[in-house]
Amino acid sequence: KYGPLEYQSISVKLSEVETQQIDWLWQRRIPLGKITLLDGDPGVGKSLLALTIAACVSTGRPMPDSTFGWQGGVILITPEDSPEDTIKPRMEAVGCDPSQVHLLNTAITYDTKTQDVYERPFSLSQDLKDLEMGIIRNHAILVVIDPLMAVLGRNIDSSRDQDVREVLTPLAQIAERTGCAILIIRHLNKGNSANSLYRGAGSIGITAAARVALLVAHDPADEQKRVFATIKNNLSKVATNLTFQIVENERGVPYIQWLGENHHTTSTLLRPGTHLSFERQEILKALKDASGPLDTKEISEHTGLKYASLRIKLKRMQDAGEIVRLYRGKYTSPNHPSMTDKSMVMNGDTNETSATSATKSTNYLPSSEK
Repeated sequence: KYGPLEYQSISVKLSEVETQQIDWLWQRRIPLGKITLLDGDPGVGKSLLALTIAACVSTGRPMPDSTFGWQGGVILITPEDSPEDTIKPRMEAVGCDPSQVHLLNTAITYDTKTQDVYERPFSLSQDLKDLEMGIIRNHAILVVIDPLMAVLGRNIDSSRDQDVREVLTPLAQIAERTGCAILIIRHLNKGNSANSLYRGAGSIGITAAARVALLVAHDPADEQKRVFATIKNNLSKVATNLTFQIVENERGVPYIQWLGENHHTTSTLLRPGTHLSFERQEILKALKDASGPLDTKEISEHTGLKYASLRIKLKRMQDAGEIVRLYRGKYTSPNHPSMTDKSMVMNGDTNETSATSATKSTNYLPSSEK
């Protein structure tokens, strides 16, 4: 039984609360003093994007969409990437100020029994006090944690809501006290839900702890491009999606090239079967570039795909409505100019058209090869 001095709740009158405006490290994308999530599949460019943002903060230059950029210290907690061959070259490629970037991947432990001092990997469950001191000491306005699961701690079950909140709640309080933006990177799970809020690995409590959740995904129309989208924003209007692609400099170091706005919905980005494979892209390109329909052999010649497997892929693409079969194995894209020629439209179940035999025997090749 608790006495009156051993347990007491604390309440605050709303009238005593001072109203504050939300400040943004990146307008409508990354708030200061809050946790922001950045989700995406492995290899899609999440880490590279986070380093790009960190470089902007280190120098104070505008963000990639040309909105205002804050200048300040950056703390990187990135235990899976080498500082020497990955972190520093990538940040130098986008013009960072290395004197403003601080790495926090290890912590020091003192063994009271043996009086030994040793290093161990940084852990959110054990080292939040050190993180807060580092934020204050280095005047940091951005902390990047990449990836979350690597630094939660040995005894933290990422799938248990209670375990996750025991770590992320005090982390959110640190962000609030210091005014620092904390950007957490997380992989997607292997589910097939089109609802992006439920695709992040671990407990839904991770998403709940973040005020803003961002997503990087392949562009459904072009796998070489990425879409940077907002999937949750509790603080403001959702920002417009952006498109980027990953290119390399003369030393082979990857960096992000921004390509403007993108209007794909978030549900489309993660819908199973949305992303076009490289082979499908090659087929669509060959059909688009051709002056008229192509048969399977011609498509094989222009794409380099094997004839046997190509026939199966063409049938699947036809069933999915991605391409159109006109007659006797001739294919084209749905919006191709040749579709306006009524003589090319299929005639019932016979796969015949009203075209003359001379028209049927025409060999359509890409205009570049005529």
